[in-house]
Amino acid sequence: MRLRIDGCDVSLDLPAASTFGDVLAEAGRRVTSEGRVVSRIVVDGREISTSFEREMADRPVAGDAGIEISTTTPAALFREALEGAVDLSFAIRRDAGTILSALRSGDLAAAGPRYAGCIESLGTFFHLAGAVFNAIGSGVFPLAVPPGSVGELPSPPEATAGILQRLLRTQKENDWNAVADILEREILPNIEGWSAFFQALKEIGAE
Repeated sequence: MRLRIDGCDVSLDLPAASTFGDVLAEAGRRVTSEGRVVSRIVVDGREISTSFEREMADRPVAGDAGIEISTTTPAALFREALEGAVDLSFAIRRDAGTILSALRSGDLAAAGPRYAGCIESLGTFFHLAGAVFNAIGSGVFPLAVPPGSVGELPSPPEATAGILQRLLRTQKENDWNAVADILEREILPNIEGWSAFFQALKEIGAE
């Protein structure tokens, strides 16, 4: 196995039967000890998503495997995550509005293509929102909050969990009027709430 972190070869003292999960966990500990965080993982020339990383965790590492890890600072990753979340929230709100108009008018043919993409974006957004919120709570993303400004930070929406599942269940029942209701009364207000939260975080910034 060949491991490189930020372009430098790294040797890990791990058993021969180690899995990808073992390698990435040890690499992560080294990165964290230097005050940095992992921003990108490439295995044999292929960038690995978070979900695929979990799938690979129990796989044994081949002797000729090449793993490239890029790191960044928590503050830089925080800014990148916020930018991505805000941009994605705008795109979802735009597409959801278009889908909602089509559904309300009974034009399922027009709603269908955008709806599939919107569902995928919602899944990505809610995962990102949860990851950012949890990272703030755990101190991974420290906030440089000016004195007296804590109360000005809006709270994130409380009813996020389950919204996407309800939308998917309703879609499977082919109740498109109910789908439109969930988009209008639950999805859009929730996304708007998260967008306001992320915008406020951007204004506060990271340390």
